Amino acid sequence: MAEVLGQTLFLLVLLLAPFVLFAIVMHWIERKIQGRLASRFGWKSVLWTGWLGTPIHELSHAAMCVVFRHRIRDIALFEPDLKTGRLGYVEHSFIPGNWFQEAGNFFIGMAPLIGGSLALGMLLWLFFPESAAAMFQASQVSDSSTQGQLFEAVSNLLRQLLSPANLGSWKFWLFIYFVLCIGGHMAPSKSDYNGASRGVFLVVGVVVLALLLICLAGFQTDQIVGTTIRYLTPVIGLQVLSIIICIFATVVIYGLTSLVPTNR
Repeated sequence: MAEVLGQTLFLLVLLLAPFVLFAIVMHWIERKIQGRLASRFGWKSVLWTGWLGTPIHELSHAAMCVVFRHRIRDIALFEPDLKTGRLGYVEHSFIPGNWFQEAGNFFIGMAPLIGGSLALGMLLWLFFPESAAAMFQASQVSDSSTQGQLFEAVSNLLRQLLSPANLGSWKFWLFIYFVLCIGGHMAPSKSDYNGASRGVFLVVGVVVLALLLICLAGFQTDQIVGTTIRYLTPVIGLQVLSIIICIFATVVIYGLTSLVPTNR
């Protein structure tokens, strides 16, 4: 029994660790982007990116509300409030005791990470379709060469983004701007995390129970790990892509604002 519990814990970490790490990194990137712009241009600089990033953020919440059958009481896709710092909101309610809707709180709270990643993927496909196709193809490989192909696709993407021809192209700079708009607002807010916490224990409990039953059924850990990686690879590939292009855009914005005096 101890071995089964150990396998279950290992699989739980394997399943959840990439998403936890992704949330932490994207939260850090968002703080860097917004902090840098605010320090140079004041609070209103957040509006330069929020006009696009905030509606995607709030629509992600709303989409998950629909999926988990929450009632949307009110929604504002972009309504900046200087006093509270809030740029938009989705007010929703659910039936207490309904396990499906209770678990939905977690996915609703974390939805901007999903919606923002999909938006960044679509943005890359629109501006650099060949690189996007290579990333997608690499993420579909399920054998031992997955990491190598994914790394090669990422390297090719960075080489294309940093090519001299791109640096002098208006399309490149428009792409960077849109990345800043989306990446600077895709991390869950404090209230989002609070909302997600109402369903996290239920979600984890269901996952643990499912993994425990799978292990008790006699499936080998190697088989489960292989299957898990096969289905998670496209998701992780999208997360890696989101992190890379957001970090790249953050470096660009730091460079461009390095000569701008700090706003006092």
